[in-house]
Amino acid sequence: MKLTNEQFTEAGFIFEKANGNSHSDYEKQIIAESELTKFKPAELEQIIVDGLNSGIYKNEDERVSGYWSLSKIGNRTLIAEYKKWLRTELQNENGIAVFQILIGLDRLEEPAFNENRTGRGVHETELNLKDAKLYLQK
Repeated sequence: MKLTNEQFTEAGFIFEKANGNSHSDYEKQIIAESELTKFKPAELEQIIVDGLNSGIYKNEDERVSGYWSLSKIGNRTLIAEYKKWLRTELQNENGIAVFQILIGLDRLEEPAFNENRTGRGVHETELNLKDAKLYLQK
């Protein structure tokens, strides 16, 4: 099953809800209208992981959306997957995907960013690539 960018947003909200996060009325409406609510969060997570691993998401923006949605579930068992994806995205110099994976790892309390950095931005491509390389070397 291939998700759209909108469905990745829905999945992220569903994961947050499963973790007890509160949502705005807009986010609640997105969840209520989502066809993805027929899946348990763990099933939805597996669909996304399987899709990312199978290579069906050819565009970087699709993969970024997938990484983003998975970052909302808080599942530390995804660290190995994130590392694998980080190697691939780093090798292909996909700066936005690298940044989103670093964010996902950071949300899982992994020291993905250099501790001396004062900020973290998607447009700090060189710093993000450097941090990704250092993280993978550890």
